[in-house]
Amino acid sequence: MSVFLYNSNEQRQLRRLPRDLIRARELLRDLVSKNLRVRYRYAVMGFLWAIIEPLALMLVLTFIFTFIFSGRVPVPGQEGTPFAVSLLCGLIFWQFTAAALTSATQSLIDNQNLVKKVHFAREVVPIAATGYPLVNLGIGLVILVGLHLGLGGIIGPSFVYVFVVFSIHLMILVGLALLLAVANVIYRDIGYMVGVAVIFGFYASPVFYPLEFVTRASDLPWYPWLVRLYLLNPMAELLTAYRQVLFEGRFPDLWLLAWPAVLGVCLLAIGAYVSRRVGPTLSDYL
Repeated sequence: MSVFLYNSNEQRQLRRLPRDLIRARELLRDLVSKNLRVRYRYAVMGFLWAIIEPLALMLVLTFIFTFIFSGRVPVPGQEGTPFAVSLLCGLIFWQFTAAALTSATQSLIDNQNLVKKVHFAREVVPIAATGYPLVNLGIGLVILVGLHLGLGGIIGPSFVYVFVVFSIHLMILVGLALLLAVANVIYRDIGYMVGVAVIFGFYASPVFYPLEFVTRASDLPWYPWLVRLYLLNPMAELLTAYRQVLFEGRFPDLWLLAWPAVLGVCLLAIGAYVSRRVGPTLSDYL
């Protein structure tokens, strides 16, 4: 077995990151597997909770908007798509985002014994934390496609565009995961801030309403500035892009992908740089 030793200055070099991640691929796989086992270890129904959670929330919100608010507010579904299907699409991708960010922020602290005792690329830990929610997302996507087809929808070859949107989505999450995980080790308030941001983001993203509800014209003079501020949230564009691919059967509008793609590249670069620079000294804070 070969052993790789290098000093802190070498460990801070950004160019070493891809090579270090490749070397730690088995650890990455083990951490993802461990996170899954810990999450469902004492759950009798196990992975069924990955199905129950989004479906339960979908049923509650569908009941609220189609019965309680019926006739008072327009039902916020994607045009030509049942509200329940459009809602489930927003829920599964938002819950993936929330779970990935929450777990990644706490990942280095939760694995502090490993971080303090073993030399490896610290980036593996937050990346693994964003990896295990992928299982729940995959299950949710299967349910979404089945529900869409069961209610008369069509899934065509354009489904492959989901992976284009998802690659941008994942790039943003990995960049944020690297940045937040390191920041939370140094400033423990970050974990609480992420919890608040996840709750706020649920309502500030078109999870249970279409983006058109926000961007439509208004007589208020300051409203265009509010819309611009709202669109700084990349999930506003990404959730709309997912719906265009799945329900309209086409490549999403380019303006929906432009800002998230630029943001994703920037966050990934900043997250990798910060993680590389601070990584060798993380044990001092843990």
